[in-house]
Formats: sequence, structure tokens, C-alpha cells
Amino acid sequence: MMKVIEAHYPIIKQTIKRAPTFVYSILDQLIEGTVYTDTENLQTLLFQTKSGIYFVAGDSIHTVLDDQLVCCFQQSIEQKKRFTLFSYSEQWNIKIEQLLNDQLRKLERYTFTFDESLYDSREEREVPNFEVMPITHHHIKNAQAFTYAYYDEYWDSTANFLENGFGYCLVLQEQIVSEAVSIFKSNDFAEIDIMTDSNFRGQGLAGRVAHIFIDHCLANQLKPCWDCDVSNTASIYLGTKLGFTTPQKYAIYTKK
Repeated sequence: MMKVIEAHYPIIKQTIKRAPTFVYSILDQLIEGTVYTDTENLQTLLFQTKSGIYFVAGDSIHTVLDDQLVCCFQQSIEQKKRFTLFSYSEQWNIKIEQLLNDQLRKLERYTFTFDESLYDSREEREVPNFEVMPITHHHIKNAQAFTYAYYDEYWDSTANFLENGFGYCLVLQEQIVSEAVSIFKSNDFAEIDIMTDSNFRGQGLAGRVAHIFIDHCLANQLKPCWDCDVSNTASIYLGTKLGFTTPQKYAIYTKK
């Protein structure tokens, strides 16, 4: 087992077929992370963010990364830190459950593909009585969900998010009622995370702020990404309406 040097990150970007957005965030060095491999040809890979989010890819059979995966899990217990493991492969699901089954919860999610031809770029963006604003320090200070702690966890720091990420909010009389932010972003992708105040739901605000987020992506040559739990019918409906299609199921494992 060895750590992949940063000079080899572009090689991984060219060869990896499909991965969560945070993997590309690591490879583009927009967030802190470590990439492990078991061979010099990068046949099997384990990605780790600073905050304790992981992804396994490649050959699940002929690999010595098992020990590293178990080690990361044990360290998360000892250090009382997060352990969230993404797997896009049924073969890896079997391996993970063999290694750590009685200590993990399994959650199934969908990742969607954005089809710009299905996206209605003409839809009205104006929201009467609400002001559309880019996310700044001021909004983070007054946010309900996307607080400093949120950006520290996913972006390593709020300062890094403000420099390399982006987001938009709808404001009513200085109150943030809906937000869409990049939970992860790379040079090519931006994954959306949305929050709407419970007192303002049912007014189509999530769709409006999501449109603004997607417009920003398209204007900056970024591919928007949409993921959600398989049971989140509201998110699936909204994502489909926005042009996200062909859902593919994957697994997330967390500590019990």
C-alpha cells in the first residue's frame, strides 16, 4: 500500500470512469485529501478527504487495500471522527460488508447525469419579494444549515469555500429562506446542496435557486451534479424536472 503522489493525480483523472464529485475535488487539489493505491499502475484506489469521507474504486479482489480501509475505520473510532465510505461497485459492497459489516450502516443513493437538452434555461428566475444574492461571509454567518461548520467540514475552511466554491441564496427582509451551494466542486464538476426554510417550502423556491446554481455552472463550463437518497422522492422529482436523468444507484456506509 502506498500514497499516490500529486504528480500522478492527472493520470487518475484520465483513467477513473466514474466517481463522486469530492474525488475530483481532491484530484484537482481544491480540498485536502489522500489517495492510496496498492500497485504502481494505480489498479485499486482509496480516496480520503480530511473530514473522513472515502471512496473505493478499481479491483476489489486482487488488492491489499483491505488493511488500509480497516485501519481508517479503526482510526475514526479511536479519534471519534466521521467515517463515510462511498462505493459505486457491487463487488466493493460485498468486500466492505465482509470486512466491516456488523459495524456499518448501509444507505442507498442515486447519482444523476445532467442532460442540458432537458434543462429549461428559459424558465423565469425572478422570485417576487425575494432577493437573489451570491453566498458571502455575511450570509454564512446568518445561515440556518450552511454554516461555518458546514464549510469547515466539506471545504476544509470557509475561506476555501469562498475562494473556490460558490452558492446562491434567496433573502426576504434579511432572512435567508433558500440556498443552493456547492457541497463539492472540482475544475469540471459542481455538486449541488439545497436548503429551504421549512416555513417557506411549497413555493418553488428550491427549484428557483437550483436554476440559478445551474446557470452559474453552465456559464463557467462546470457540469452540475445531483445526488440524493433513493427514498427522497421530492429531490428525485425536482432533479428530474431540472434535467438530471438516468439515476444510478450506489452505496454509502457509515458507522453504527
